[in-house]
Parts: sequence; C-alpha cells; structure tokens
Amino acid sequence: MLDEEGNVVGEHKGYAHYTIGKRRGFIVKGAHEPHFVTKLNPKDNTVVVGKKEALEVNEVIANNLNMYISDTEFTGSVKLRYRSVSTPCSVKIEDGKAIIKLDEPAFGVASGQLAVFYDGVKVIGSAWIKSTK
Repeated sequence: MLDEEGNVVGEHKGYAHYTIGKRRGFIVKGAHEPHFVTKLNPKDNTVVVGKKEALEVNEVIANNLNMYISDTEFTGSVKLRYRSVSTPCSVKIEDGKAIIKLDEPAFGVASGQLAVFYDGVKVIGSAWIKSTK
C-alpha cells in the first residue's frame, strides 16, 4: 500500500479486494485522518491511498455512448456511482466521447463505472467512464 508520493504506508490483501473510494479494510501506518483508496495498479499489485481531497473530481471523460437524444451539448445531471445522488453537470459530446463538467465535485469516481445522464428524472443516456480530472 502506497501513499500519493509512492511511499510504502501499509500492506493489503491484493488490489482486487479494493475499489476507488473505499475507506475500510486496510491500515495506514501513522495516519491521523481517514484514508481512502485513490488508485489501483493491477500490474504491480499496488493500492494507492490518500485523504478525501485526493478523490475530488470535477471533470469526467466517458466513451461508448448510449444516448437517447441527439444534442451534442446539454445540461442536466449525472450519476457517477451506484446509489449516489445525481450531480448537476454540463456535457459536450465530441469524437465519440462525453466530456462531463460537474457543477460540484464528486468523490470516488473510477474508470469502468457507468455515467448515467438525466433530464430531471428521465434517463437521456449513458457512457462508460474512461478517465477523471
């Protein structure tokens, strides 16, 4: 288990036991504040942890779009995690990707999760999260 600077701060049971945003199931040596999983690296079986601020996301890039509207730019809301509340956003679609700018930061967003777009309570599309900023 590594901190954001790459220092070893603990051990883990294997990266597959963790998800981005997870807070339990590991101990960070010397930590006085809660730490969360911020990155997973399957190639070298490392788990990176950091404080909650490290999970903050303001922009999401998603691909493999499945849209029910033809607009290439729209405002609405998006759910980025299962059971999360929807977040107001603006979306621009270009080159087969959705660039999602969030009106308020989201936490614990990970590649491979589904972004679902809403107009009120109506689903207007979805896309698979590729990266975050």
